[in-house]
Amino acid sequence: MEAIRDIGTRLELFVDRYLIDSLNGTELKLQHPIPRGEAIRYDAPWERDGSDGFSHSGYETVLKDDDIYRMYYRGHINSICYAESTDGINWTKPSLGLIEAGGTKKNNVILTHTTHSAFFVFVDTKPGVPDSERYKASLASGDLNKSAGGLAGYVSGDGIHWKTIQDKAIATEKLPNHFDSQNVMFWSEIESRYLLYCRYMAENNRIRATARQESDDFLNWSDPLPMKFSDTGSATPSAHLYTNQTTPYFRAPHIYISLAARIFFERLVSTGDEEGFAANEGTPRSRTPGDCSDGVLMTTRSGTHTYDFTFKESLVRPGIGYPNWTTRNNYPAAGVVQTGPTEMSLYVNRHYEQNSAYLERMILRLDGFASVNAPFAGGEMLTNPLQFSGNQLVLNYSTSAAGSIRVELLDSTGRPIQGYRSQDCRELIGDEIERVVTWNGVSDVSSLAGKPIQVRFLMKDADLFSLRFVKP
Repeated sequence: MEAIRDIGTRLELFVDRYLIDSLNGTELKLQHPIPRGEAIRYDAPWERDGSDGFSHSGYETVLKDDDIYRMYYRGHINSICYAESTDGINWTKPSLGLIEAGGTKKNNVILTHTTHSAFFVFVDTKPGVPDSERYKASLASGDLNKSAGGLAGYVSGDGIHWKTIQDKAIATEKLPNHFDSQNVMFWSEIESRYLLYCRYMAENNRIRATARQESDDFLNWSDPLPMKFSDTGSATPSAHLYTNQTTPYFRAPHIYISLAARIFFERLVSTGDEEGFAANEGTPRSRTPGDCSDGVLMTTRSGTHTYDFTFKESLVRPGIGYPNWTTRNNYPAAGVVQTGPTEMSLYVNRHYEQNSAYLERMILRLDGFASVNAPFAGGEMLTNPLQFSGNQLVLNYSTSAAGSIRVELLDSTGRPIQGYRSQDCRELIGDEIERVVTWNGVSDVSSLAGKPIQVRFLMKDADLFSLRFVKP
């Protein structure tokens, strides 16, 4: 039996086995996002490479900033572009008039640089940060292939006008191929420090992996510590991870969600329509060897140095059509944002290096990365011993018309607590983001707060996405 988990009033997702003692007839199930069409299309001259006319736009960051959604991405290899939205669904590329690109200043370019790299932006929520530095960003600089560069730090007061925070790099390369990708950073309110998740080459420069660095002031960073992966038990992942896209989940910031791009070199698909694709869309810039990619879900919790890679299946598949199976395709953007009362959106780069290149929006229900799933035959899930604060238990769940969930609370000896037995629980049927559990018409569990208990779920044709003890 695991040590007691003190979850207080935190929202807990079922993206790993942190809360799970046992599964009997149930399983952890990866959910899959639903396509919702183009967010933006990469069709402007400054979003294409003049040498071949195809789009190299990518490395997107999407964030919700109060009542506005902001997007940052690489346009032409040497330019950073900006888009915005009021709902995270319909996006515009504002004419900013800052930098000439494509023969005009009527564009959405906010920055140019000399490296073939990626810009990552976050809103700095550290207490006391001046308004002029409310937005921070990083950009790899120097000749990465010769390990002569580092990570440049940028600041902004409005998210559009940027300047370097100092003349020298805020972090220097200390690992093979260090920073050679999109390097994500954020202020962790749980750990009270800045965190950086960056790319490097593990196992004697053989496979792309991720390292973590920390800072108290954004200017001085710890040495990189390679992240471990639960599926291999080492710092070497089971496949190349081109980007890591690790950010705090906005409803549970102690859980960092990683929407990583998994790439397989020398693995090529043939769908029989390559000639038609080449004739109608143009052939992407050639690479040898070729590759194909998908998006996967990993998680890591605050203060830890291991990615939980529970689900080896892809979160985002390439999809139908040869244009989805070409090189460097299907990379998830950094950032997951709420775009409706019950939904959240993630974004995926499609048709990379093609005339038809675009960023796709996809949706999941809130908390809906994964679930504890029970089939029609039914099953159970028992949590590890836990302590909580609050006086109500709230669930995010879905059942079929034939399905149901009942909840039972157990004491420290594993015995059902009088008044909170499964037969006392009102059967939960339906599809709810937040539903209060009741026993004999009563929801109050405050008499059990601070005491070690276990929660037993009896489920049939149902999915449980998250739980939380609350103080209404």
